[in-house]
Amino acid sequence: MQEKQFILDMPAGGRIALHRLKPNNPIGLPIIIAHGTMSNAQTMRDLGQHLCKLGFDCWLLDWGGHGESRAKSHKQNFEFPAFNDVPLAIETVLKTTGHSKVYWASHSGGGHLAFMHLARNPAFQEQMAGIVTLGAQATDGALGFKFKTRALILWGITQVCGCFPKSMASMGTEGEPTHLLAQWSRWNISKKWHGVDGFDYMLGLEALTLPALIMAGGDDDIAPQSGCEKLYSALGSTDKTYQVLSMANGFSKDFTHGQMIRGGAAKREVFVLIGDWLLQRNNQQQLNNMP
Repeated sequence: MQEKQFILDMPAGGRIALHRLKPNNPIGLPIIIAHGTMSNAQTMRDLGQHLCKLGFDCWLLDWGGHGESRAKSHKQNFEFPAFNDVPLAIETVLKTTGHSKVYWASHSGGGHLAFMHLARNPAFQEQMAGIVTLGAQATDGALGFKFKTRALILWGITQVCGCFPKSMASMGTEGEPTHLLAQWSRWNISKKWHGVDGFDYMLGLEALTLPALIMAGGDDDIAPQSGCEKLYSALGSTDKTYQVLSMANGFSKDFTHGQMIRGGAAKREVFVLIGDWLLQRNNQQQLNNMP
């Protein structure tokens, strides 16, 4: 396996970082692997290494002021990285590898970014061979008094501090350096995934027809199953799969938000499932391209 880091300045300001894990003999299309909020690319390294061992050319993305990246401003919201970081990452991977399509695999907010970019610009799904999300949702994270209170606290701290400090975070590897969590909180409190200009992202997903694997944790109170399922149902794709990672569905545990990307159970069960799904689609892509 070869490793290389790319630091890329964005035209609108800020920068992203891409950490490439390249197998000696890549088997097909490359994969961009995106972390969630309050974390960075290194939290996705285990998944990247697993997929690299299968033969995939993996690119771990640091976005929005996380890890080696730099946000344009602490005032930016969720939409800035969706419209700036995502297209630059895709463009860079395609240009460097010479491929016309990439896969996108992501945890939590990393899934929001790709879907928001594509919902606004559905023509760009021609650049993507498929998308995998783990614990991505935007409408049901504040159901009930307890979780609505949590969302209000996230909103309030972010508004006052201009960020969400690591010292106040109960999970994750770092704080959230921008106003992003305030927007996420508004979505979940209102139960509407709307842009600042009123654009309805959930409605926009109807125009997306790319293959999708949407996964939810059996015990995830940050991205509840109901929210993940709403996102899955909104997609216009005919090749889409919804999987709840729970004991009721044959898994060893009811996975929490973080357990989907770290720990032995994630490696043995979740990563294997993702790898199998990608291999099946990758093989089909190759068959479709045969003369």
